[in-house]
Amino acid sequence: MRFEYLAQAVLVLIGVIHVVPGIVACTPRRAVAVYGTDLGNRDQELLLRHRALLLALVGAGVIVGAFVAPIRVAAIIAAAISMSSFVALALTVGFRELNEKAKRVAWVDVFALVGLAIAALAFIE
Repeated sequence: MRFEYLAQAVLVLIGVIHVVPGIVACTPRRAVAVYGTDLGNRDQELLLRHRALLLALVGAGVIVGAFVAPIRVAAIIAAAISMSSFVALALTVGFRELNEKAKRVAWVDVFALVGLAIAALAFIE
């Protein structure tokens, strides 16, 4: 039971990691601070805001999934897809060519994926 509490805490942390970029959906100018990129035009702003909203939804699902067992597996899978796809895309476009903030996001996702795997294993009965 002790490991379940730790696993729940890890899931909440991973959920928060996903929710925080949701700020960009509400205040798109924060994209510069969060991602180190200029919005450029309205199309890019729309894409970043949409990404931020989707990340926030995944994060909310993970936070709820930490405490509601019936949705936990779906939330863990959604978070795993979200983070692993960002890492894969970062590697595909050339990790060394990314700015420091984008690299930091990728590394946070790598470490969060490890935490996610450990948390998932803790819930296996």
